Amino acid sequence: MSKTRFIIDPKNISHERLQDEVIIINLASGAYFSGTGPAADVWTLLLSGASLDEAAVTLAAVYSSDESAIREDLNACVSMLLERQVLSEAADVLPIVTVPILPEVVRGAWASPVFDEYTDMWDLLQFDPIHDVGEAGWPYATPNAKL
Repeated sequence: MSKTRFIIDPKNISHERLQDEVIIINLASGAYFSGTGPAADVWTLLLSGASLDEAAVTLAAVYSSDESAIREDLNACVSMLLERQVLSEAADVLPIVTVPILPEVVRGAWASPVFDEYTDMWDLLQFDPIHDVGEAGWPYATPNAKL
């Protein structure tokens, strides 16, 4: 898995990084995830096209920490994101030319990246008519929308 790169399905995954936190919403499952510190950096690197190896090297340098320990933590974190269908392995993705730059934030010591999962928004996401729109956009619902 070390040379593997990852992608998201932009139709089902919405995400935003806010300083030291990343929020990820899986519109298909209704789950949303919050990750801070190292988790936000992992997300940023992987979505910028870094492989697990490249992410481990970058994070070891940024956090002045042991690369092999970071690699173990990355494997566990990515396995969870794959299992929850937040990330997918990318096929035939070219290596990145430059290492992605992480935002300037105050960083503490390295800690295992953790994404907290919340499933209490599913009903609201299903009820929100903005997700049942066609190419015309909102407020025009698709003909088969359940309003």
